[in-house]
Amino acid sequence: FAVLGAQYDGDKWDAFYEDIPISLLHHTNGNGIYNVSHPLLERLTGQLEVEAPCPYNSIPYDYRMSQMWVEGTLGIVPKLAPKIMLNEEGVNITLSDNTPMFSKWANRWKDEEPYKFTKAIHNYAATNLIPRHLGPEYVIHGAKLYSPWNPARTQVTLVISEW
Repeated sequence: FAVLGAQYDGDKWDAFYEDIPISLLHHTNGNGIYNVSHPLLERLTGQLEVEAPCPYNSIPYDYRMSQMWVEGTLGIVPKLAPKIMLNEEGVNITLSDNTPMFSKWANRWKDEEPYKFTKAIHNYAATNLIPRHLGPEYVIHGAKLYSPWNPARTQVTLVISEW
């Protein structure tokens, strides 16, 4: 594998799920395990370095790597916000066509499925949870965990300061 991790599994995106780009839906969260010796990861991180001075640098690295993989496997070029595509003088920036290079990478590594997923890592990203929602995960990204109040452990005094 090149990247081992988890895809988003919360409910915060439910209201607009159909509008989310495939590369975001299928990206492996940044709290993954990265195989630094895998040649695909070397290429992806090398491309991130190449893109440092361009608008793609405004995208989080884990999501940008997913965009590269989706562009290579499905030919879907990411759409960037129009304001990001302007230079300091307000002139539109033209980006390089990287699809052929990304497609070459995809053809080389797609059969081995370089992005792997594990139940040991879970990505809830800002989802509110209570303990019974949790499963076998050991690493949790982004969940807000709320525990039920236990009156035997903690006494609560209610104070009303204004009526």
